[in-house]
This record gives sequence, C-alpha cells and structure tokens, in this order.
Amino acid sequence: MSDNFQCGTVADASANALFVTLNSVTSLSARSRTQLLSIIQSLPEQLAQLQSFYPKAQLQLTFAISSDYWDFLALADKPAGLQRFQAIHNRAINMPATDADMLLHIRSNRHDINYHLALQLFDQLKPFLVLDEMVHGFRYLDSRDFTGFVDGTENPEGESRKQVALVADDEPHNGASYIHLQKYHHNLSAWQQLSQRDQEDSYGRSKVDNIEYASADKLACAHTKRSAIKDPAGQSLEILRHSLPFGDLQHSGLLFASYCANPDNFNLILQSMCHHDAAGEADKILAVTSAVTGHAFFAPNLSWFKNLSEQ
Repeated sequence: MSDNFQCGTVADASANALFVTLNSVTSLSARSRTQLLSIIQSLPEQLAQLQSFYPKAQLQLTFAISSDYWDFLALADKPAGLQRFQAIHNRAINMPATDADMLLHIRSNRHDINYHLALQLFDQLKPFLVLDEMVHGFRYLDSRDFTGFVDGTENPEGESRKQVALVADDEPHNGASYIHLQKYHHNLSAWQQLSQRDQEDSYGRSKVDNIEYASADKLACAHTKRSAIKDPAGQSLEILRHSLPFGDLQHSGLLFASYCANPDNFNLILQSMCHHDAAGEADKILAVTSAVTGHAFFAPNLSWFKNLSEQ
C-alpha cells in the first residue's frame, strides 16, 4: 500500500477527538470557490506544522466531504461509491440521514491541541461554511463504551488497517476512504436495569474480561452476531472504527465512525443490525441506544489536495 493517504485515516486510536461537521452557507462566486479550495489544499501543510510544534500529542486530521458538496464545488472525477447516507426506517428503528457537507475529524492525545486546530480551521472556513455540530469524543476508562463494554475489539491492526480502510492502489482514488458517521444517544437508565447476564447476552461478550461468546452460544440478535457478517465468498465484511464515547450530565452515547475502502461494508452491517428476524428482533443493542445523526463522507487521498488548484 502506497503512502497516498491522509495519515488520520489509519493512525492508531487517540484518547480525544473532535468530530466537526459543517454546512455550506450560500452559493459560491468563482473567487470564493478559489479561496475555499486554496484553504482546503493547505490542510495537510497546516496539520504538519502543528504536528511539528506538538510532536508528543500525535495530532491527526482527516478532511472529508459529502456527495452533495462534491457536486456543489463542481469537483471532477467524483468517486463512484460516494452517495448520501442510506437511512433505514422500520417499525421499531430509525436510522436518520442528516448529511452535512464537510467533516473535520481532529484527534490526538490532547483535547486542547484538538480544539486549537479546530479554532484555527473554523476561522478560515467560516466565510464559506457554518457549523453543524462539534462533538468531543474521549477514551473512557480502558477503552469502554458507557455501557461498560470494551469498544472496537474487532478493529483491524497493523497493515490490515490500511487494507480495510483505504481504496486499493490499483483503483481510482487510491488511498482514499469512505466514512460513515453516526451519533448515538444511550438510554443508560434502561440499560442499567438489565442484569449483567442480559447485558452480556445483548453483546454476545463478557463484560468485565471482554471475552466473546462461542458462536453457538450467541443469541441471534446479539450485537457481535449482527455486526459480524460475511460476503457470498465467506469473507468477513470489515470496517475500521474510529468511534469514541461522548457525553455530559444530560446526554451520553457513542460517536460511531466507520472508515472503509468501500461504502458497502458499513451499509450491509447496518442493515444486518436493523433487520427484524423471524422472532421480530433486531440487534439487541438498538433497544437501548438510538441514532440521532447519519452522515456519509469521502476522505480524498493526498494527490487530490495537490491537484485542487487545477479544478
């Protein structure tokens, strides 16, 4: 795998992250479009400069845009798989599409450095975009969700992270990544009323020592069963998760972030989670958490930034 990718797409997990989503303000004049593209083109350089100032922070930035915003900017060579978030609505589950135009996924081991970069970039972008939302995700205890279970256990490691998250070298847009972003609100009051065994059965995994059940012991609606699916050839459909918990004293949940070489794996996994089986049950976890946003983005490769001035 070449190095034609934004470093934040596959870098190891960070202790803190800011998920900043932005929307376009109005139509752009030719001059404004040129100014905006110049700012976007400078993002890798701006990141590198701050990384040199704070090397121990392990600062990362992933820039990504939506299907609609690609069209709005009249950019060439639109990725074949880039489309709006595929909402799911059935009798019990609502997975909304709330597509924003741009994503700045900023992460490091220091929240202050993340915030510093967010302020710097937003100051440059605010003549052209308005803030949709900024969510602060953070590592909770030993990488656990607020439900008490370890999150991201099945994430690929090492070189496999690139193979899962990045478009292959022999394909157009090599080194790019398809991103899906969902904000989930947890009903922790309802969750805490469940026994530990019921919680573990919901996940198909032990809570304290994080040991996955044998396949035969899992409920058909266990989260680890519904989110682990295979293609017709028997190969697992993988995604690289950059998810983190978020919360205050009123709301808490998970900012779920999927990076993948294609958009299909995430969509198929989500469909599997939401599908009601013969017993009328979907993924057990969806009984105590609800998606309130749904975004689909494309994180271009480094060559794309270099060539922006030609568009």
